[in-house]
Amino acid sequence: MSEKYYQEYGPVRRRKAEGRLSLDEPPPEPPPAKRPRRPPPVRPRWGPLISAVLLLLAFGVAIYFAQPFITDVLAADRAMPGVSVQGTPVGGMSRDEIRALLGTRHAAFERAPLTLTFEGRVWRPSLADLGVTFEPDRTALAALEVGRRGDPLRRVADLWELRRSGGVDIAPRLRIDGVTLQRYVSSLAAEIEQPPRDAALSVAAGKVLPTSARTGRQLLVDETTIDILRALQSLEPQTVALRTRILDPTLADGDIAAAVVEAELLLSRPLELRQGERRWTWPPDRIAEMLAISSADDRMTIDLDQARLERAVEKLAQLVDSPSAEPRVAFRGGRLQIVEPGQDGLRLKQAEAVDAIRAALRIQEHSLELPVEEIRPLITEETLPTLGIIELVAEGKSSFAGSADYRVTNIRAGAARMNGVLIPPDAEFSFNTQLGAVDAEHGFVQGYAVIGNRTRLEWGGGVCQVSTTVFRAAFWAGLPITERHAHPFYISWYDEYSFPQQAAPGMDATIYTGVQDLKFVNDTGHWLLMESTTDTSAQVLSVRLYGTRPDRRVSIVGPEIANIVPPPATPVYITDAALPAGTVRQTDRARRGMDISVYRVMTENGIQQPPELFFTRFKAWPDVFVRGTR
Repeated sequence: MSEKYYQEYGPVRRRKAEGRLSLDEPPPEPPPAKRPRRPPPVRPRWGPLISAVLLLLAFGVAIYFAQPFITDVLAADRAMPGVSVQGTPVGGMSRDEIRALLGTRHAAFERAPLTLTFEGRVWRPSLADLGVTFEPDRTALAALEVGRRGDPLRRVADLWELRRSGGVDIAPRLRIDGVTLQRYVSSLAAEIEQPPRDAALSVAAGKVLPTSARTGRQLLVDETTIDILRALQSLEPQTVALRTRILDPTLADGDIAAAVVEAELLLSRPLELRQGERRWTWPPDRIAEMLAISSADDRMTIDLDQARLERAVEKLAQLVDSPSAEPRVAFRGGRLQIVEPGQDGLRLKQAEAVDAIRAALRIQEHSLELPVEEIRPLITEETLPTLGIIELVAEGKSSFAGSADYRVTNIRAGAARMNGVLIPPDAEFSFNTQLGAVDAEHGFVQGYAVIGNRTRLEWGGGVCQVSTTVFRAAFWAGLPITERHAHPFYISWYDEYSFPQQAAPGMDATIYTGVQDLKFVNDTGHWLLMESTTDTSAQVLSVRLYGTRPDRRVSIVGPEIANIVPPPATPVYITDAALPAGTVRQTDRARRGMDISVYRVMTENGIQQPPELFFTRFKAWPDVFVRGTR
């Protein structure tokens, strides 16, 4: 190839000048030939027409959506077209107009929103009572906000929805305080609710008094509240019936029918109790006190209460038992001697008597011979030295200074029944049993005594002086006191000789045959001899206990007096048909009330025992007058 083929510039020239170009190199390939251009296609001529249509369409849409914006700008204080409140169109209305419309439309609702009814009774609470606030202003504001809330995109979306759905309905605004609403509904319970009443059986004055069962009613607060909330949504006056439920009693009338019949049979007649020639009668009201009414398995049953029956028989034993079967003994010159021979006595078999009385009442036998046992004296001249009665154990004293003649007579008669009495080891002494019958045959007369919280005429008035003195002897002997009752009100003459160093209240003991007793136990391990003396000149009663003194020392703490109550200022008048009309006599003088605590502290065999409390509560007592009505 000719050297002229290579150009004189560019890389070839350089390589040639540098000696790097070989003439044997093949020449570079020539560039490919260029294809001829195709003529441009001829486009249709209707393109501008389509563009014009699209432009027109966009302009129409813009006009469509611009109209609400223009309306929003021109009428910002009026509701959009298509907006309604609870079905009423408010488009184009201002906030005040909407508020006025709602006020007129719901005026009746605001005045009397609800009428609550139950079995003819009516309640008409106000919105405030129900905790409800009707808010037309907030409702109007919500209507005006349709299409105007949020950013432009949100507004466009709201307007599109307004146009698409044909309108937006706004619910009126109510604000409800649930606590106030429930409180109001619950307050109606006091007028509506009543607890169920079980069929019941009671006994008064020996009469059987059945009480019929009654269903109860409960107000269903939650269910009623839901009904009220539903009614309020209408914003129209509504009537709502209160919801309740019936509560059935546990015991129906039929469940107590058998117990009523049984109680009537038990109380149909009095019960006569016999022991030889003696008679005691328990009237129906006395029997009624011993009845026990119970319910089990939805059935009522009636029966004699075992504990009450046993206590009644125990009181009966005080009347049945002989005062003392042992001989009367005196401690003279340091030795014992029999001063009155013993006698065969009787003792009520209490356990057998309980069973017999129960059986008699069950089978309607209203007359019963009481089971008794004969007791013979244990003490004879030969056994006297074995009794262990060798010294004075303790003594009690009391003053009856200023007592009326009837009282002195009864004190002497009662003290005589306590004189020379022997008390076996571990035996429980009963003052009422030892006292026996309180009547003229045994040296007693009628006098005034505290009976049933009132001073009135009674056989043996003043015998409590004897029981008080016996109590003091047993107290200072350290004997266990198993039953003791204080008088219901303060009696000053019992203060003397009550304590070694002072005269003070708190050491008295009242008794009432068959009701209240004084009892103590001889725990000395030997027989005790009780002796009583009545010094009418000094007007002092003494009761001494002889035996063998245990290693026992008795002291006291007290008396501690508290809760002093002044006597009532108003006197009490009691009518008495036994006195002539116009007669007025004072039976009781006003006394203050108080609580008294006396602690007995015993040291036995060198060991101090825990203090033992003897508590007395005296009532405040008024002046009491008796007026005759005969």
